[in-house]
Amino acid sequence: MPQRYFFHIRKHNHLQLDPEGVELPSHTAALEEAVEAARELLAVKVRNGEVVNGDQFEITDEKGQIIHVLPFRSVLRLKD
Repeated sequence: MPQRYFFHIRKHNHLQLDPEGVELPSHTAALEEAVEAARELLAVKVRNGEVVNGDQFEITDEKGQIIHVLPFRSVLRLKD
């Protein structure tokens, strides 16, 4: 059964709340959504010449429980 997930963004000590959330079928789907959104947000930072810092998603369910923390850097695929 679908439930609503919220994708809050933590920037250092500040938490930017997602007031609307997204209805998704599972925790896995919520994580996949967060990965795609993090890549899009990072692309904007790179295009604007901004530093890729320690921002992260704190994904919560309808009850406010954190189900996953996704550092934006973790979605980058860098080759040495």
